[in-house]
Amino acid sequence: MSVKFNLSFAACLLLTGLTLAGCSSSDPLDRAIAEGTVTVDGTPLAIGDITFVDDDPSVQSDNVKVVDGAFSGPVIPGTKKVQIRGYEVVSANVPADSPEAGTTFKKQILPARFNDQTELTETIPSSGPLSYSLTTQ
Repeated sequence: MSVKFNLSFAACLLLTGLTLAGCSSSDPLDRAIAEGTVTVDGTPLAIGDITFVDDDPSVQSDNVKVVDGAFSGPVIPGTKKVQIRGYEVVSANVPADSPEAGTTFKKQILPARFNDQTELTETIPSSGPLSYSLTTQ
């Protein structure tokens, strides 16, 4: 009898937990969706990410992936520095019989003026889609 009771109690707890977990879908940080496009020298950025960095260091930064020139993701509202990184996938330069043979990694391809030394800023939420047309020359 106690085994049956314990199983019923455990099932009830599990169901209650799952139900409550589904009830809190709101973001406690009230993020807005930042979406738009990134081109580099007129070509959509194939692989990359954008980091939105708040002026206040106590506010978390948000990272949004860029794929085929497009991005969309949640960002905490406010004025942000915009750091854009682009990558190309390259193979590790190791001998063919090495355990690392066939390994690939992402190589950062954009100049520091678009990321670590950025002067790009944005106010989130924006009034429409964001567009970054970067030139490397």
